[in-house]
Amino acid sequence: MTDTSPNSIDLSNCNVSTDGGKTTQTLAEISKSINNVSISISDMSNIASNSKKDVEDIKAELTNLYGKKDNFKPNGILPLDNTGQFMFQPPKNDGVTWIAVGWKNDDIEASANPLSREIHLQYSVNGTQTSDNNKNGIDTIWDDGSIKPNYAFGGISFHPQSDGVGNLGRDGNSWNNIYSKTAVNVTSDKNVKKIVSTFDEKADDIHMALMESLYDVNVVSYKLKDAIREKGEERARIHTGFIAQDIERAIKDAGLDPSDYAMWTQDTSSEFKMVDTGEKDKNGNPVLKSSYEPPRDEKGDLIYRQKLRYTELICMLLAAHKQKINGLEARLLKLEGKK
Repeated sequence: MTDTSPNSIDLSNCNVSTDGGKTTQTLAEISKSINNVSISISDMSNIASNSKKDVEDIKAELTNLYGKKDNFKPNGILPLDNTGQFMFQPPKNDGVTWIAVGWKNDDIEASANPLSREIHLQYSVNGTQTSDNNKNGIDTIWDDGSIKPNYAFGGISFHPQSDGVGNLGRDGNSWNNIYSKTAVNVTSDKNVKKIVSTFDEKADDIHMALMESLYDVNVVSYKLKDAIREKGEERARIHTGFIAQDIERAIKDAGLDPSDYAMWTQDTSSEFKMVDTGEKDKNGNPVLKSSYEPPRDEKGDLIYRQKLRYTELICMLLAAHKQKINGLEARLLKLEGKK
């Protein structure tokens, strides 16, 4: 028997319905939609695969950029501690930690940035932690053409954390000028003092001799050698005051030890110096370290610098002049009584 059934029938133009006869589509249209969906699924799969790869690449990049192995390294990062606070870098091989602000980084080494005109350190604190009670401050560092930058403090007071501790300056690192609208406020309460003696007519012979000896010390006018080097002999200003060595001699002439009296001080005025350690860095440059050393003369002996506390010295001289005046008044009264 011969098979006469059709072996190739084109049904693409046949209409079918997938919603109960409400709408119809040809089989060709349905096939095309299915193919489009398959392509979309394939595209989404590729996108997802690529996105996963991108995420992995980003994670790897972040790990490389912010990994702990790169903490504190050149062109690396500053990590956060377990409380979320920045940790600054540890010291270098020479024991020194540098925090550079206003510099530029050219991926080789930090260098001065000519665009750095001012640096502002801004902060805000709130002691009561209530709204509208923040105290804001800005410390400013700027250049006005002087030899060194200026630093302006934006707070109300600058002080040590405990009373009577800390110094403003130190031996070898004195401030040049102090500008103040009012006089220095010095603690002088009797409850913090143990009175040793009173410099009046009842003072003992030793302190009478001290007042007498200090009375004879001459006031001098002078020019500071540093000012002469900076400005020249003609432009350096003339100052008036005492010579510390003269005060030292006067105290010794009274049979006393100058180091017992705070009006006179002596120190070695140590200075910061960069000392060669004898080591070399990777570029062959000498490794230096900072050292705080007292100056010495050509023989290797320490060089001392004497200073005076003028307020205490003036009090002593005031007492000496008072005794002189009292003595002269007594003599005058005695002479007048003879008349």
